[in-house]
Amino acid sequence: MKENSENTQDELPERKDQPHSDQPHEEIYLYQNSGIQERHGTVPLWLKLVSVGLLAWAIYYTIQYWNCS
Repeated sequence: MKENSENTQDELPERKDQPHSDQPHEEIYLYQNSGIQERHGTVPLWLKLVSVGLLAWAIYYTIQYWNCS
Protein backbone atom coordinates (compact mmCIF):
# COMPACT_ATOMS: atom_id res chain seq x y z
CA MET A 1 0.00 0.00 0.00
CA LYS A 2 2.82 2.41 0.73
CA GLU A 3 4.13 2.15 -2.84
CA ASN A 4 0.73 3.28 -4.18
CA SER A 5 0.69 6.42 -2.04
CA GLU A 6 4.25 7.31 -3.11
CA ASN A 7 3.42 6.89 -6.82
CA THR A 8 0.31 9.05 -6.64
CA GLN A 9 2.13 11.72 -4.70
CA ASP A 10 4.91 11.86 -7.32
CA GLU A 11 2.40 12.45 -10.11
CA LEU A 12 0.53 15.28 -8.41
CA PRO A 13 1.33 18.73 -9.82
CA GLU A 14 3.32 21.18 -7.77
CA ARG A 15 2.15 24.78 -7.64
CA LYS A 16 4.62 27.53 -8.36
CA ASP A 17 4.06 31.24 -8.67
CA GLN A 18 5.70 32.89 -11.63
CA PRO A 19 7.06 36.26 -10.44
CA HIS A 20 8.20 37.44 -13.90
CA SER A 21 4.80 36.97 -15.54
CA ASP A 22 2.65 39.75 -17.01
CA GLN A 23 -0.09 38.66 -14.61
CA PRO A 24 1.23 38.59 -11.04
CA HIS A 25 -1.42 36.11 -9.81
CA GLU A 26 -0.79 33.51 -12.51
CA GLU A 27 0.00 30.04 -11.16
CA ILE A 28 2.06 27.41 -12.96
CA TYR A 29 1.69 23.70 -12.26
CA LEU A 30 4.89 21.71 -12.68
CA TYR A 31 4.68 17.93 -13.09
CA GLN A 32 7.84 16.66 -11.39
CA ASN A 33 8.35 13.41 -13.33
CA SER A 34 7.98 14.85 -16.83
CA GLY A 35 8.99 18.47 -16.39
CA ILE A 36 5.78 19.67 -18.10
CA GLN A 37 4.45 23.05 -16.99
CA GLU A 38 0.73 23.77 -17.09
CA ARG A 39 -0.91 27.17 -16.77
CA HIS A 40 -4.19 28.85 -17.57
CA GLY A 41 -4.24 30.35 -21.01
CA THR A 42 -6.44 31.40 -23.88
CA VAL A 43 -7.15 29.72 -27.19
CA PRO A 44 -5.66 31.73 -30.09
CA LEU A 45 -8.05 33.25 -32.61
CA TRP A 46 -6.49 31.35 -35.54
CA LEU A 47 -7.17 28.03 -33.80
CA LYS A 48 -10.80 28.99 -33.19
CA LEU A 49 -11.16 29.92 -36.89
CA VAL A 50 -9.60 26.63 -38.01
CA SER A 51 -12.01 24.70 -35.77
CA VAL A 52 -15.04 26.55 -37.15
CA GLY A 53 -13.78 26.07 -40.71
CA LEU A 54 -13.31 22.32 -40.24
CA LEU A 55 -16.77 22.02 -38.71
CA ALA A 56 -18.32 23.94 -41.64
CA TRP A 57 -16.42 21.74 -44.14
CA ALA A 58 -17.62 18.58 -42.37
CA ILE A 59 -21.24 19.73 -42.54
CA TYR A 60 -20.90 20.67 -46.23
CA TYR A 61 -19.19 17.37 -47.08
CA THR A 62 -21.83 15.37 -45.20
CA ILE A 63 -24.70 17.10 -47.01
CA GLN A 64 -23.03 17.12 -50.44
CA TYR A 65 -21.55 13.63 -50.69
CA TRP A 66 -23.53 11.52 -48.23
CA ASN A 67 -26.91 12.56 -49.54
CA CYS A 68 -28.90 9.43 -50.49
CA SER A 69 -30.91 11.01 -53.28
